[in-house]
Amino acid sequence: MSDLAAIKVAYRIPAAWRDLSLPGQPGKCVPSPLRADHKPSFSVFEDGTRWKDHATGDGGDVFDFIAQAHGCNMAEAIRFVEDRLGITRPERPLQTPKKSEPKIPLLREGTADELRKLADRRGFLVEALRLAELRGFLRFCNLWGHAAWCITDARRGLYEFRRLDGQKWPAYGRLPERKAHCTGAGKAWPLGVLESEPFPKIAMVEGAPDFLAALHFLLVEGKEKTVAPVAVLGAANHALAPEALAKFAGKLICLYPHADEAGQKAARAWALALRDAGVARVTAFDLSGLMLTDGTQGKDLADVCRVNADCLERERKFMEVLP
Repeated sequence: MSDLAAIKVAYRIPAAWRDLSLPGQPGKCVPSPLRADHKPSFSVFEDGTRWKDHATGDGGDVFDFIAQAHGCNMAEAIRFVEDRLGITRPERPLQTPKKSEPKIPLLREGTADELRKLADRRGFLVEALRLAELRGFLRFCNLWGHAAWCITDARRGLYEFRRLDGQKWPAYGRLPERKAHCTGAGKAWPLGVLESEPFPKIAMVEGAPDFLAALHFLLVEGKEKTVAPVAVLGAANHALAPEALAKFAGKLICLYPHADEAGQKAARAWALALRDAGVARVTAFDLSGLMLTDGTQGKDLADVCRVNADCLERERKFMEVLP
């Protein structure tokens, strides 16, 4: 006999009727205690282990009876009976639900053609992209039928994908059309924090293209051994993880906010958080006044890779951008 079968024999419907303070008395032909009933249409039989409401067709065992009378589910009905019989269950340790792993396509190093296409589109040195691959930041893949590049770091907790052709990802389900597709968790933890620990200076940028641009300028300015790039994926991430900020204590940090309202607002929040975390000094690079080779106005560090000659002559600050 199973445990539940034994419980149903030990605690029968008349006992439940009594403990639930239901009207009337159980019997083979009585008014239903489960609804307004003036005619005898309810039966308790089989030695009090079964019941049936002949008017509605409902019936069952003591657990079904309690669930109907008490308006509860089956688990609560079983618990009700166990409590009356003095049955205690062993405490089960609380289980922390496992977070589902993000679905990541097969990542690999880029071909010579892929590196050249990304470099040409953004104005990066191919050598900078190879440096990004060497440090484990840059990978390539095929995502949803499109050639794509991906930025991640040693934690492998967060991934940002962009199309190699520079087009936007189409809208899908609840996701709108967008330049970048981000998956994983922990946007409050900037990419590259762990890798930056040996370096005295940090270039903290906004977004994946600026992250690659920082690596480009490391080579252009010969600062590979003194400056590390760190990327916050999006200006909306104002609150950075305290555990990440603690890694920057005592360092010199230069912020590269986009030249727009969202970027400036984010930079102010980051600067205050970094100051409170014990950073030696926080500065910000002014990206305003940036004009590109095609005559359009730029706003981020990646755009500096395509600054036009007139702007470079007029805005000497773009001659050296890293700390």
